Amino acid sequence: MNLPDKAGQRLMLALDGPELTEETAQFLLDVRAGGVCLFGRNITGVAQVTQLNRDLQDFAARHGLPPLLISVDEEGGRVSRMPADGQDWIAPSQMAQAAAGGDAIGRAARIVARRLRKLGFNVDLAPVADLNNNPANPSIGTRSFGTDPELVGQRVAIAVRGYLSEGVAPCVKHFPGHGDTAVDSHLGLPVVQHDRAHLDRYELAPFRAAFAAGVPALMSAHILYPQIEPSNLPATLSPLFLTALLREELGFTGVVFSDALNMDAIAKYYPRPDASVMTLLAGADIALPLGSYEVQRACFERIVERADELDLDGPLARIMALKERFALPPLAADPDHERRDATTLAGIANRSVTSLGLASLLPLSAQETRPVVIDFELPVASQVEEGRQAGVLLRELLGERWPEVVFLATPASHPENEAGLLAAARNSSLLLIVLRNALREPAQAALLQKLLETQPRAVVVAARDPYDLSLAPTAPARLAIYGDPPASVRALVRALFGEIAITGRLPVQVEQVKLYGL
Repeated sequence: MNLPDKAGQRLMLALDGPELTEETAQFLLDVRAGGVCLFGRNITGVAQVTQLNRDLQDFAARHGLPPLLISVDEEGGRVSRMPADGQDWIAPSQMAQAAAGGDAIGRAARIVARRLRKLGFNVDLAPVADLNNNPANPSIGTRSFGTDPELVGQRVAIAVRGYLSEGVAPCVKHFPGHGDTAVDSHLGLPVVQHDRAHLDRYELAPFRAAFAAGVPALMSAHILYPQIEPSNLPATLSPLFLTALLREELGFTGVVFSDALNMDAIAKYYPRPDASVMTLLAGADIALPLGSYEVQRACFERIVERADELDLDGPLARIMALKERFALPPLAADPDHERRDATTLAGIANRSVTSLGLASLLPLSAQETRPVVIDFELPVASQVEEGRQAGVLLRELLGERWPEVVFLATPASHPENEAGLLAAARNSSLLLIVLRNALREPAQAALLQKLLETQPRAVVVAARDPYDLSLAPTAPARLAIYGDPPASVRALVRALFGEIAITGRLPVQVEQVKLYGL
C-alpha cells in the first residue's frame, strides 16, 4: 500500500443518504476509506441497506481497496438503526436482557449478529461495557447491563462470545468507562473525579472480562479523568489511556476505534482534523471524524500530512487482520429462521418486565370503565438515539384491549396542558402513567406527584430508566421495561393484562437511588 492507502485505512467515515451516489463513490475513492459507519439517514429498509452494503463492498473491490469495515450502532433498546420493516429484530436493551436472566444475553447477541450479517454489516459498535453507576447519567442508562462490576463483566463476556459465534466483530465501549457521568458527551465534555484505584475496582472490570472473552475491537470514551490524566486530555486523545493503560498494562491487542469526533466533547475544543491525528497518536487504530464529506476529507489530508509522526504499519496490521476475519459474505435471508429469532426476542422482552412491590392493581381488566393513559413522550433523549414513536404502538395495543381508553400524550421534558391532564386523571377509573426520564426532568416529576394525588388508583411504568420508579414509592403498581423498542412495548401490554407472568429482576438499585444534584 502507498501512503494515502495506509492513511485511508485509519478512518471510518460517515456517508450521506441511502445510496452509493457518484459523489459518495468519489469521496470514498479520494480518501481510500477503510470503513464506514451507517446511521438512520443511510437505512430506510431491509432490502435497501442490504443493497447499499453490497454496493459499497463491490465498489471497494473494483477499485483495489481492501474490504470495508461496515459498522452500525445496534445495541438494542433505545439505540438501534433498524428500519421500519426491521423493527421486530430490535433486541430489548442490555439492561432488559439482564433483567430477563437466563440465556437472554447470549441469545440476543447471536440474533443481532445474524441479523447484521444478513444486512451486510461486519462490525457492531456494541456491547456497552459501561457500568451505569450514576442514575443521573443522560447517555448510558439502560444501555448498560447494570452496576455491579463483576456481574456486568460476566454479561459483557457472554455478549462478546455471542457476536463472535455468528461472525460479527463486537466493539466493546466506552473505554475506560462512561457510566458515572452526568453530561452527555454528544453535548459536552464529561469530567469524572475518580482515582485509579476506583477505575481498577469498577470501570475497568467489564473491559477486562471482554478482553478475556476475545473481543476484537474497542471504542474510546470522550471523558476527562483529571486525577489520572495529568495532561488533562479526554481519554480518546490520551496516550496514557489508549497506549500506557490499554495496550501496555491491560494487554489489549485488538483494534481501537475512537468514538465519533464530531461529538461536542471533542469538537468544541479540537478542530476535527487535529483531533483525528491526536487520537491516532494517542493509540487509536481508527478515527471516526464523521461530519460532511469536506470535513472528513480534510481529516484524511491531515493524516497524510503528518504521516511521519504516525506508526502506520502496526495499526494497519491489526486492521487488516480484523478485516480478514470478519469481512465475510452476507448471510442469505431465511424467513423461517428470522421469524423464530423475532419470537425469541419477544420472549426475552416478556421475561424482562419487572414489578416493584405487590402490583395490587394487576392484572388490568378489559372491562375497566374509564381508563386514562398519560404518556410522557420522549422520541429522542440523546443524539446516539434516532427515535421511534413508541407511543403510537402503545396506543394501538391498549386500544385493542380498552376500546374506550383516553390516551393523552405530552412532552416528557415540558408537559403541556397540565390542567387537562389532571382533570382527565380525576375523572378516570384507573390511571396508567408512562414515564420517560422523569428523574432528570423536574417538570415531569412534579406532574407525576400531582397525578398520583389526584388519582391514587394508578399504574406507573418506567419506559426508560427504572430509576424513575423511585419517584412513585406509594403507587399500587410499578413496572419497569428498560427501554421502549417494539418488543418491550408489546411485553408491557401483555404484562399489564396478565397475558404473561411478570418475572424480571432489577439489575440496578431503584429504591435507594441517589439523586445526583437533582
